[in-house]
Amino acid sequence: MRKAILIRVGIDQSKDSGRWNGPSNPENGDFVYVPIQQTKTDNIPGMEKYYTDRVVPALQNFSERNGCNVILPEHLMDKRMHLDPDFDYLTYGDTATRGKKLSGFKESDLVVFFAGLRPIKPIAYDKLIYALIGILVVQELVRVKDIADHKRFDENAHTRNSPANSTDLVVRGKQNISGRLKRCIPIGEYRSKAYRVTLPLLEEWGGLSVNDGYLQRSANPPMFNDPDSFFNWFQKQNPQLVQANNS
Repeated sequence: MRKAILIRVGIDQSKDSGRWNGPSNPENGDFVYVPIQQTKTDNIPGMEKYYTDRVVPALQNFSERNGCNVILPEHLMDKRMHLDPDFDYLTYGDTATRGKKLSGFKESDLVVFFAGLRPIKPIAYDKLIYALIGILVVQELVRVKDIADHKRFDENAHTRNSPANSTDLVVRGKQNISGRLKRCIPIGEYRSKAYRVTLPLLEEWGGLSVNDGYLQRSANPPMFNDPDSFFNWFQKQNPQLVQANNS
């Protein structure tokens, strides 16, 4: 039976994550994928990923497309990113502890990503847009200790670390049916003093393994109760997937 998990990714207001939110245009779903900040671990020399190099150009392109002016905050300039998931390579990494649920995933299981995005134009009630931003349909799952080809170390944040944790795991997604969404798909609303998956979506998906669709960054990400119902819904959204972190 297929498994599916919902994981929050991307920068947010917490200190460890970067104290910012990536932008989105609520009128057309356009957004910029901005990973969390990397502060606690060194990288293999030459494999560092900087906001200045990768996110600043994406914000400029986004601003031109949407008639706005979104600028990376000064405190993130020249800082490193923990680029995970890495949609350029269709990978997602995690620690053995936080990724315990993932350790049992097999081919064709689903790893679904959402983020809290800041709208460039005010929207009613909600201050953030909680939306799906990408998906990996699992090709394989490997432990860092089993990746012998050094040429593949640059494919994921967990193999770029120096030293890398040998027990960390890396999910590799299938080509053509995995990737970053070109347009994010809103899934959340502010309800009962928290951001939660909307009630109609919870019903259509068949529910999540958390109380009332609670959305949060968690060491225990929720599972989809009915992965096939979710995936059927997802395909009906006609998602455009790209193998790139940003346009």
